[in-house]
This record gives sequence, C-alpha cells and structure tokens, in this order.
Amino acid sequence: MAKLHIIGGALIACLLAVAIGAGLIGGAGFAPDVEAISQLQAWRSQSPSLTSLVIALTQFGSAYVTIGAGLLAAGWLALKRDRARAMVLAGAVIGERLMIDGLKLVIERARPALDAHPVMTNSSSFPSGHAGNTMAGFLSIALIAAPPAWRRSAVVVAAALSVAIGLTRPYLGVHWPSDVVGGWSLGIVIALLAWRIAERRAPQQQH
Repeated sequence: MAKLHIIGGALIACLLAVAIGAGLIGGAGFAPDVEAISQLQAWRSQSPSLTSLVIALTQFGSAYVTIGAGLLAAGWLALKRDRARAMVLAGAVIGERLMIDGLKLVIERARPALDAHPVMTNSSSFPSGHAGNTMAGFLSIALIAAPPAWRRSAVVVAAALSVAIGLTRPYLGVHWPSDVVGGWSLGIVIALLAWRIAERRAPQQQH
C-alpha cells in the first residue's frame, strides 16, 4: 500500500510538472504550438464535413455537460446513501472548474489567431477548459462512482472521451496544443486526488 502511495505521489508530481511546463513555454512563442495550429488550419479548410463533426463533438466538453454529468453521478451516489463519495465527486467537478477559470484569469494566454474561430470562445487560452473539465469530470466519475467490476472499463472510456474532446480544440484553432496538454494533466491530478480522498473517507463497497 505504501508503495502505491509513493507511485501515486510521483505520478501527480510529474503531471503537475507537465502542466507547469506547458503553461510556461507554450503559446504563440512556442514553435511546435504554432506549427501544429498552422497545419490543423490547413486540414480544417480542406475538410468542412469533418470540421462539422468535430464542432459537434467539442460540445460534449462544455461546462454544462461535465458539471451536469458529475452532479448527476454525485446525486446517484447520494441516493445510495454514499454521501461521502457524493460530496467528494461534486467537489472535484466544481472545484476543478473554478481552478481552471482562475488559472485562465491569472495566466491570460492569448488564443491562436491565425484565422476566425469556427466556435465561440470567451476566455483566455491556458489551460484548456474542455480538456481539463472532461478529464477531471469523466475520470472522477469513473473512479469514484463506477462499481468496482466496471471501473477499469469506465476509466478507459472516460480517458478516451476526454482525449477525443481535447483534440478537437487545436483542430478548431481555439487552443494551442500545450493548452490541452496542461488541461489534461491538471484534470488527471484532480481526479486522482479526489479518488484518494474518496477511498479514505468512504472505502468502496461492493455493489
């Protein structure tokens, strides 16, 4: 058990280092970010049908979806009298959203501006809210609310969905790739911390 805690702590530290690095070096002054956005812009202009599908997919990363899903899962746990886990899950989803919004205000990284954005944006660029919110929200639901027998599958589905949604943001030209990497890293950290807290406060019952 102690070894698992050490590994978990090291993973969280590495993810935080990745997020900090993405925040410090990414953006308009980071050549790989600029090159990626330029290439994706060219692809987007050549694939209007794919772009329409990507626009539909990116909507699943909105705050309405991620917070709504998290609160629904928390409500389900509360109905099962698992109030400790319900509170941790709700706190993780809402707290992560507030953290992301706070970091955007502090860092104030400009979004890519190589062409007109095909979707509306109303905040700064780092970290990506869609990447962070989906990774924290969906992964927290999988780790905290999913029954043990389904947890591994739920984690895979949650991570895959977050990755897919996160990738839509650079494709649509509204985030630098480093924004998305930073968002994913922070989202995983929040989900892992929430899971550890939930396990300590309310050891998993066999459903």
